[in-house]
Amino acid sequence: MSLPSITDFKERLQDGGARSALFQMEITWPAPVLLGATHGTPNIPFHCKMSEIPGSTISTIPLKFAGRTINYGGFRTFSPLSITVLNDEGFKVRRALESWVEMIQSKDTNVSVLTAPLAHGETGYGGTGRVIQYKKTGEVAKSFVFVDMYPTKVAPIPVNWEQEGIEEYTVDFEYQHWVPGEDFGASVVANIVS
Repeated sequence: MSLPSITDFKERLQDGGARSALFQMEITWPAPVLLGATHGTPNIPFHCKMSEIPGSTISTIPLKFAGRTINYGGFRTFSPLSITVLNDEGFKVRRALESWVEMIQSKDTNVSVLTAPLAHGETGYGGTGRVIQYKKTGEVAKSFVFVDMYPTKVAPIPVNWEQEGIEEYTVDFEYQHWVPGEDFGASVVANIVS
């Protein structure tokens, strides 16, 4: 077998490859968070400048037998989702995220307004996240849905007299698992609001 040529490579990547900038992040906020949003629905698709296509890891269960180690597949785990948000002057997205965190666990009373993360529940604190990857033609190439997603960290926003630019901050989310968008159920995906 000979070394593939540039022509071979170009023939197998005729579409030019998936582009990392052609994506959109959507969040279905828990209903109480939206009810508490005094500045309207936070528009994540236009404020989320960076997200991730999810990964997962299967742990290994090693078992010793006759002096050798035999490995078996263990539990599947999902890494937290981290996004980067552009801040608007009204702090619309930031206020909604802070409200979400406050409803999960109050800083004053240590009380939760919302119940456990129930998938698409009315009072559960889990929302639904969706990352959509687009083709260069504008069609959806692939989407991923994060089930029972909730924020665990809303990072600080640095301010600096010597720095020019738009403020941004990161948000970390935990979730139960992710599924490909096409496997999540058309009726649920159709109800996702941004």
